Amino acid sequence: MFETQVTVVGYLITEPVVRETPNGNRVVSCRVAATSRRFDQDTGEWMDGDRFLATVNCWKRLADGVAAALCKGDPVVATGRLRTREYEAGGQWRTVVELEATAIGLDLARAAPPEVPGVPRPRSATDRGLVSLPSG
Repeated sequence: MFETQVTVVGYLITEPVVRETPNGNRVVSCRVAATSRRFDQDTGEWMDGDRFLATVNCWKRLADGVAAALCKGDPVVATGRLRTREYEAGGQWRTVVELEATAIGLDLARAAPPEVPGVPRPRSATDRGLVSLPSG
């Protein structure tokens, strides 16, 4: 089956909604918007360009993390499989764009990580154990 993998950099425009499927799987759904920006040389201002909207669906463990960590307005980076789904409403066919997320998280290029009370923030990658320096 043909699957389109995408990464979307945008903002959550709805609160994550938690639900459970009939077979007991948890899923969290939220909407993400990504708007391109361009600089208008005539006015000297940044202008909004095209806007991309999608419903992001997160399953199982990812759903739990999203429900606990993200909320409306957060800048996010989401990766997953892009799908379109058609449905009929009011006698008209409609198409929705959905992203079945394999990963989603706070975009630290546009937001500071949340503070954890009582836990000091490490200052370097070495302090966090991400980099080991040679002894010597």
